[in-house]
Amino acid sequence: MDFNLDWLLGPDYSKPGNFLLIFSILFAGIFLRYLALAWGYHELVYKKLGDSLPFRRLHQQVRLPQVKKEIWYSFLGGLIFAFAGVVLLILWQSGLTQLYTQLSWWDTFWIPISYFLALFIHETYYYWLHRWMHQPKVLRHFHHIHHNSLYTSSFTSFSFHPIEAGLQAIFLPVLILVLPMHFFVLIALLITMSVTAVINHSGIEVYPEGAQSNSFFRWMVGATHHDQHHLKYRCNYGLYFTFWDVWMKTEDSGFAKRFDEHTREDGNVKVESSVNARM
Repeated sequence: MDFNLDWLLGPDYSKPGNFLLIFSILFAGIFLRYLALAWGYHELVYKKLGDSLPFRRLHQQVRLPQVKKEIWYSFLGGLIFAFAGVVLLILWQSGLTQLYTQLSWWDTFWIPISYFLALFIHETYYYWLHRWMHQPKVLRHFHHIHHNSLYTSSFTSFSFHPIEAGLQAIFLPVLILVLPMHFFVLIALLITMSVTAVINHSGIEVYPEGAQSNSFFRWMVGATHHDQHHLKYRCNYGLYFTFWDVWMKTEDSGFAKRFDEHTREDGNVKVESSVNARM
């Protein structure tokens, strides 16, 4: 089965007019998606469900000035991600990528395999990039922008210095040069990146009590895991999964205890007060 995407690949995006048009469309989609996901999750999950199990707030809401800065840097990052998206389309249009649309019997196996393989590659790239960005000089030059949000919210999810946004944006255009990938997998990866970023920065734990003893959930990064990275800096570098942190012994030793305190049904955990206070 072949999906007709001629409408997407038809224009020559290397021409300035077409480049600017698709860039504007991609930017609008990326930035508006960010605003909708961040605002929606904050309003519906953090504010309305934060006091009811299995959800548990990790800290209080942040002030509006912090959120405004996060939205501004997300705006700048959206420009960079949109540029990377146009580059991806030009590479695809030029026949230089391994991206395809035709489905065969083999894709019954390859689509899930390629999806999880892409996540593993992304996790590996991000973990080591993230550790490098925590070198003092690198942290001081650009990664500190993301860490200015000591207490995070869903709006923190795409708040990066433009250099850091660029280092993240190049991943998918490079990946599709070497990894055969169906168009559906590319879309699934983009959705996964957006949703997990919002959840893990939201300041509210969604994994239930006992998840740390579960053989599957134990390896998933959640809000508590990433929250400790923002609080302590030199631990919990993972993006989707915890295995690199476990293997490289960079997972915070107090993570499991803090997770249990915030998720147990009989817990009476004091919600941490944010230095940025309430939004």
